Amino acid sequence: MTPLRIGRPIAAALALLALELAACGESPKPPPTARPAAAAGQKPAAAAAAAPEAQAPAAPEWSYSSVGKRDPFRSFLTEIEKTQSGLQTRCATPLGRFELEQLRLVAVVTGLEDPVAMVEAPSGVGYAVRRGACIGKNGGIVAAVRTGEVVVTEWAVRADGTRDRTQTSIRLPREAALNLEEQP
Repeated sequence: MTPLRIGRPIAAALALLALELAACGESPKPPPTARPAAAAGQKPAAAAAAAPEAQAPAAPEWSYSSVGKRDPFRSFLTEIEKTQSGLQTRCATPLGRFELEQLRLVAVVTGLEDPVAMVEAPSGVGYAVRRGACIGKNGGIVAAVRTGEVVVTEWAVRADGTRDRTQTSIRLPREAALNLEEQP
C-alpha cells in the first residue's frame, strides 16, 4: 500500500477548515452590562432581586373547567344505560310501560289454586295478572293476589347504591269492594 499524497494547497485548506471548526464552538462573551445603582435606603442585593421581577412578564393565570366534560372516574357504560333506559323497561310486558300508580285494579278472582286479577291501564285496556307476573316500570313482580288487592314487590336502588325491597298494594276501589261483599 502506498501512502496518499496530498498537495500543499489541499493541506493548507484542510488546516484552515480545522481551525474554523474549532473556533465555531466558542462564542464571544457579551459585554458586561451596567447594574442600576441601588436606591439610598436599599441594600445592593435587594435592588438586584427587584430588577428581575420588573423585567419578567407576569405569568397568565390558568384554571381548569370541567363544564361539558364527562367524569373520568365514572364508567361510560352507565351513560349508555341512561340513554337506553327511555327505550327499554325492566318488564317486557305491556304493563311494564306504566307506573304502578297509573294502573287500576278492576277485578279479583280468588278461590282458585292460582288467583287471577284484572288490571286496567290508563288507556282503558285490561290485563290479567297472576302471581309472578312482571308489572310496572321498576320491574315489579306480583307477589300475591288476595281478596280485594294485588301485592307487587319491587327493588328500588337508593342514591348510595344499595337495593331496597318495597311492597306496594294495588287495591280495588271502595265501591267495587262493597259490591263484592254484599252479594251472597
